[in-house]
Amino acid sequence: MAIHEAFHMDMHIVALFDDINTRRDYYEVINNDPTRESFPKVVERIKTLQVLSSIFPEGAALTVSYQGTNFELETLFDLVGWIFSVTGKTPDDATPANYYYPLVILYTQWCRTLCNENKEPQMVQITWFSQESAKRVCIGGNLDRPKATRKEVARKRRFIMLHAGGLAEADEFEKRYTGDGGTFIGHCAETFPMLFVKSLEKKVTMADVKGVSVKPFKVLGDDVTDKFAVPNTDELRRSLLADPCENCQVILQRLGHINLDNFSIHNL
Repeated sequence: MAIHEAFHMDMHIVALFDDINTRRDYYEVINNDPTRESFPKVVERIKTLQVLSSIFPEGAALTVSYQGTNFELETLFDLVGWIFSVTGKTPDDATPANYYYPLVILYTQWCRTLCNENKEPQMVQITWFSQESAKRVCIGGNLDRPKATRKEVARKRRFIMLHAGGLAEADEFEKRYTGDGGTFIGHCAETFPMLFVKSLEKKVTMADVKGVSVKPFKVLGDDVTDKFAVPNTDELRRSLLADPCENCQVILQRLGHINLDNFSIHNL
């Protein structure tokens, strides 16, 4: 079962995650032993964060595998994004309208539900691509909401992973490319999708990688009547979606042969 079909199931989200963990073949979790072995740890960490009513753990990040490569995940949003990124077979006829955009909205709704309303990330991002003959997605959120010191610890951890993957230079930790005084590298929702794609470098045609960033508080607003529909006007797209910031444009191009137009809100 594809994870987007679970939206129609009468099951609490964490109960669904338990069910996916128990029936990994049924839910078509990526058939990679380290990835599957990470699943119970991710579900248990999500449960712990729910009990604590926290987006961040009290202790260390959780080391999990994405298709054989280890990453350190910290926030509730990263953990849920990992589940979306490893669960379910993307339909062969998937498009932004019938699959990718509704999927990232579903992720956003689940994040809001799990963190008890109105604490979802300020920005989320979905990237989609072909890995050899299989279609894949990666979903992530940014680092809003925690206390400044805690957020900086998490950003540093993300930055170390970006640097180790050749996506960030050592002197960029405190350098902003954003002309509007925006945040530093490692904060953005694109971080884990970029890291996941980078880990599959030789199995992915980078020029075909696509993605879009979404503003959760806007897309889940009461004035958006069909939340799962791709915004169909320029005004709506500018209101609900976002192009990669200047930081992310720098990082994306280091993936190699990336077409930045594929991440434009106008080409969704």
